[in-house]
Amino acid sequence: MIGDLPRDVVALVNGAPPKASVLLSRALHYGDGVFRTLLRIEGRWLDFERHYVKLVQDCRALGLDPPHVGQLEAELESLGGGRTQPVVGKIILARSGAGRGYAPSSRQCDRILLRYAAPRYPASCWSEGVAAISSPVTLATQPLLAGVKHLNRLENMLAARNWPQGVQEALMCDGQGALVCGTRSNVFWVREGKLLTPKLAGCGVAGMMRAKVMDAARALGLQAEQLSAPLADLMQASEVFVTNSLLGIWPLKRLDTHEFGPPGPVTLRLQTTLAQPMLSDTTH
Repeated sequence: MIGDLPRDVVALVNGAPPKASVLLSRALHYGDGVFRTLLRIEGRWLDFERHYVKLVQDCRALGLDPPHVGQLEAELESLGGGRTQPVVGKIILARSGAGRGYAPSSRQCDRILLRYAAPRYPASCWSEGVAAISSPVTLATQPLLAGVKHLNRLENMLAARNWPQGVQEALMCDGQGALVCGTRSNVFWVREGKLLTPKLAGCGVAGMMRAKVMDAARALGLQAEQLSAPLADLMQASEVFVTNSLLGIWPLKRLDTHEFGPPGPVTLRLQTTLAQPMLSDTTH
């Protein structure tokens, strides 16, 4: 039997409360599925359309048929529960069918939707920046899964363990030493006026906020490029920041022992343009 969910978590599986059959899910057995996490604030799910586009792209990479956008939006809206306080929604699309055998027998997917209480962070994470470390955990290269937010996140889990006090992120490289991403974020840096971010050709997750930041930068007339570069290139950057769909943009004030100083003009301009709500511990 499945134990009761925590009091602050609400879940729907194919539009209904979960049943014990979820124990046979290929998501549990093989990580055979994709997911996205989004923020609901002031009674609306932020960037749902962008999240859906990413879900469709990731489903295609795994050979899954995504649910109709209207169906997913309606179920997600019912999960919101009419609340005005910030909450987090998680959409999991897991291949339908029992968990026995690696070979998939269906393109259909089960829709698992969850609602959590929104996390809170000090307002200084946005205004002053956060500290990060370079992780010794490397990301395995698999071009067929590059950019996909699939359910197997064991590398990220390993890299998220045992951070020093005051650290909010760890940056990860691939086996050749090229910078890829953070454990829960994409990374950007500014050098000679250009906005740069790792090219995710072999591994890593192409986050929704990553695409949104690049679109915003180009709309502002900034040159935005993807490239393969070692982690050491960040030490030559004038600005560094990390992004995800819940946090928006967090400037990086320190990486290991290297200090970057206060948030720079490009970072501040993008923060203002995106106007992502801050999940600070002073938000009510």
